[in-house]
Amino acid sequence: MSQISLSKGSNEVKEGAVITENTTLGSFSVLQDESIAAIYPAGKTRAWCTVAGASLLLLGSEGILEAGGVFQEYYLTVWLNRFTNSDIGWIGSIGISLAYFLGIIGGKLYDAGYGRLSITIGSFLFPFSLFMLSLTKQNKYYQVFLAQAIGLGLGSALILVTCFTMISHHFQSRKAVPLGIIGTSFSLGGSVFPIMLNQIINSKLGYPWAIRILAFTSTGCLIMGNILITIPPPPPKGPSTEKKRVNYKPFLNWPFVLSLVGFGFIGQLGLYLSLIFAQIFALQNNISAKFTFYAISVMNFSGIFGKPSVNYLADRLGVLNMTTALLSITGIASFCMNVCVNLGSFIVFCIIYGYCVNACISLYFLTIATLAPDQDSLGIAFGIGTIPVGLSSIFATPIIGLILGETTETIHWWRGILYASVCILVSAVLQLIARQFRVRNLKKKGEYKGWRV
Repeated sequence: MSQISLSKGSNEVKEGAVITENTTLGSFSVLQDESIAAIYPAGKTRAWCTVAGASLLLLGSEGILEAGGVFQEYYLTVWLNRFTNSDIGWIGSIGISLAYFLGIIGGKLYDAGYGRLSITIGSFLFPFSLFMLSLTKQNKYYQVFLAQAIGLGLGSALILVTCFTMISHHFQSRKAVPLGIIGTSFSLGGSVFPIMLNQIINSKLGYPWAIRILAFTSTGCLIMGNILITIPPPPPKGPSTEKKRVNYKPFLNWPFVLSLVGFGFIGQLGLYLSLIFAQIFALQNNISAKFTFYAISVMNFSGIFGKPSVNYLADRLGVLNMTTALLSITGIASFCMNVCVNLGSFIVFCIIYGYCVNACISLYFLTIATLAPDQDSLGIAFGIGTIPVGLSSIFATPIIGLILGETTETIHWWRGILYASVCILVSAVLQLIARQFRVRNLKKKGEYKGWRV
């Protein structure tokens, strides 16, 4: 009898053990679901579909603006050949500046719950402006300026900040990789579209049809992007439901302000010299005519690997650490352009500089996301972050055009390269100072966890 009782008891224990195990597994499953929901508020599938959609949206808008070097060279030599280097520089610079400077509008629309509307309007305006650009006449400066600088700039402004804010809300942690992925669409567009434009412009189809084909491509990317994206739910707000005015005081902290001034303004004044003028530099120095048309594409193609890899490292080594180091390397690499006057050295320069400069551009938005006061104000933070970039974009290309020389016959490359390199290195120093202020602030709050800042 005692053996039977013991046997029954053992069975009861075994059954209890099974129940405990199942309960543990159930609890683990619930915890796992809760952890996924904490990282992906709208769901993991929707989050990664939105990454794909945002990449297409930026490919069909910002990716086309990355082909600015092709426009600069073609306008200077053919389409607007009655105008100076500086005059033509205003077209690209105003377009890029509006894309960034007016980004605060897209950011505020997103925070107000109109993210989808912002993207929809931008997705219509951008290809429409491209079609208008294809109808412009040779040496009609105002027509090109209205279609390219104003139209493309406004359309891009409504898409750019909304995409970055949307992704930042889809991923509550580990934002660096998804932000790096959508950032690669800039580089992909800058790799593909310059080759496409150069080939079609120099074929029987010519400039007007090159722009129309570009417009159709943009339209396809933007339609697919709109289908794939999901606007995530806004972060939970406090108990008060009253509409409050935006409080800008939290943004007036030294790390954020120094990053805006150093990285966002001064650094951007120098970063784009090679991306805009590489094709002209290659032609002026009699580097292989075949490779000349691929110089900008090679730079942007190397950036496809630069953006996600550097963002991945930033997640592990610290965003401000990576930003400071990368700006320093980019400034040194920029100096080297002046001696890269044969095919082999110029190819190496395009690969290294393209990797660095595209990674810098991607890290800027990650820096803004890192230094933003809270998740509720990410749209405003990105909007504020685009203002110094927009301001620098207005002046960057025209100033470099003046420093280099007004015509292709009087270009002094060393002046422009020195100016650009110094701007980038100064921004690296200011970013280092911003890092030190960030460390001090974290220590005051008791949140400092080591050197990975």
